Amino acid sequence: MDDPKEEMPYQISYIDTSMSTDEQQTAGRLRTEEFPTEPAALARARELLEDVSYKTVLISEIPTSTWGQPMRR
Repeated sequence: MDDPKEEMPYQISYIDTSMSTDEQQTAGRLRTEEFPTEPAALARARELLEDVSYKTVLISEIPTSTWGQPMRR
């Protein structure tokens, strides 16, 4: 059974549409950031959602191996 106090890595993904031209805003740019804990990921997601340049933010757990290290993709 997993230790509930053990940190689980999380990542957030979002499309950066903060560029200045209309064409660039439509295209956007996918960005991904990793965080050691869920609260840290949620705090960053909230920051992004409060900024008008980011409309959608995906939060996901990073799969880990049985040794607690992130799996290679």
